Amino acid sequence: MNLLENIFASKAQAKLIKLFFQKPNQKFYQRELMATVGESLGSIQYEIKRLEKMGLVCSQRTKRKVFYNLNKDFYLYSQIRDIVLKTAQKNL
Repeated sequence: MNLLENIFASKAQAKLIKLFFQKPNQKFYQRELMATVGESLGSIQYEIKRLEKMGLVCSQRTKRKVFYNLNKDFYLYSQIRDIVLKTAQKNL
């Protein structure tokens, strides 16, 4: 278990947060997130709902899919980004 997984609520949440901060301008749909971070669809759905409720992640619905991306206006964006970047450097 890495440091990010200890800081955040779950391993799935830590993986999602890390991915969103590694690619802050990209939009993802649920199955793409599932394949990228290697967690079950149920875990992705649960954690995305929590992150969206918190305000860290935004969603956009198209005709067939819902896309999720990082909310750069979130009030703790800079602090969380710093934590993610520092832990990523430590894991190198």
